[in-house]
Amino acid sequence: MSYKAIRLEIPFQKLLNVLDQLTPDEKLVIRKKLEKEKVATWQERFGRALQTLGKRNVKFSEEEVEADVKRAIAEVRSRAHN
Repeated sequence: MSYKAIRLEIPFQKLLNVLDQLTPDEKLVIRKKLEKEKVATWQERFGRALQTLGKRNVKFSEEEVEADVKRAIAEVRSRAHN
């Protein structure tokens, strides 16, 4: 089966009105597709970030990079708790 991408331009409120008319099962299918797409997008962005960081950190030892990562994680977590 072949697929063709199309682009629809409709007002967002009209899209919401159409979604409101769907059955609970149809809404569930849409939710699962959106969640699956969101995870894939996040994973792709994370992968690209790791590749970029790997290229930039070639001159640093693994221990230095690991220490920096641990410090960054601790900083982000401490800000989240405040």
